[in-house]
Amino acid sequence: MGYGAQGGGGLSLQDLHSPRLRAVRWQELSAAELNELFAPDVVRWLPGGFQGTADEAARRRFLGQLSQAAEVVALRAEGRGIGLLILSYPRAGSRERHIGYLLAERGWGKGLATEMLRAVQDLFRGSGVVLSGGVMDDNAASARVLEKAGFAGTREGDEVIYRWDSAAG
Repeated sequence: MGYGAQGGGGLSLQDLHSPRLRAVRWQELSAAELNELFAPDVVRWLPGGFQGTADEAARRRFLGQLSQAAEVVALRAEGRGIGLLILSYPRAGSRERHIGYLLAERGWGKGLATEMLRAVQDLFRGSGVVLSGGVMDDNAASARVLEKAGFAGTREGDEVIYRWDSAAG
């Protein structure tokens, strides 16, 4: 089926795969992989909880807490942890789910974020879900990735919220 699995209910990021990426449980990440993912340049555009996690235990605690509000998976490329993908759990009566992601610096500029978003879109295509993600003004690279994937942006305060409707996409 190309990128990811297609279908309706019961969709899980654990089913995500693409030519170079495969989703795995975030708990499988090593301390060294977590260290790369929480590097200051990697998390600088992310919400506050991603900063200030100085050691492996704090990072695992943070991801465990985040997993209470969202599905969190690690992304592997060539057998190594390269990223995290976060998707909020659906709220009753809402089609919108917030997506967030980060890639270790060694994955930057290789098209992995674009490939990951295509796989997410393929996974949710036709499900009726609206994916949304916020991008701070200075994070032009993430904005370009979302725009290239067909997300439409709307300014909301100090960030642009990008949305993609799986029913239309």
